[in-house]
Amino acid sequence: MRYLLGLLATAFIASAACAAPRIDNVVVKPNPAKFAGSTPPEVEVAVTVVRGKFDSGGGCEVSVDPGDGSRARTLEFGTQEKVTRTTRFTYKQNGSFKLRVQGRGKTPCAGEREIAVAVSGAPEAKKAAEKKKAEKKKAEKKKAATKKSETKQ
Repeated sequence: MRYLLGLLATAFIASAACAAPRIDNVVVKPNPAKFAGSTPPEVEVAVTVVRGKFDSGGGCEVSVDPGDGSRARTLEFGTQEKVTRTTRFTYKQNGSFKLRVQGRGKTPCAGEREIAVAVSGAPEAKKAAEKKKAEKKKAEKKKAATKKSETKQ
């Protein structure tokens, strides 16, 4: 009898875990993302959550962390069988980032996913500013050298 009760309890716990809404898919577009001149790239993250056959309902939440040090966002999912929610992030620097989606909050969705996001194409404005700074420094050196030679004469 104890064995049967233990088996039923295990089956009940396992079915509840299998029935919880879970993170099914994560898509990041565009990936790789590129700067357009001085404009940082914006990526769209689509998260799909599905429910098991025996899910009793209720919503769940996921946290989407872009992996670049900026603030993570929370997406809430309702009681639909399969639903996709999206959010957008703007990456302000080049590099490889590990975007992470995982269940969070009072009612977390089950599971987690990680996706590598590549950002490239140094901002043209930054390159132009660096070039201007170098030219200014060169002009200052030239002016100082001219001034120095004038004081010697």
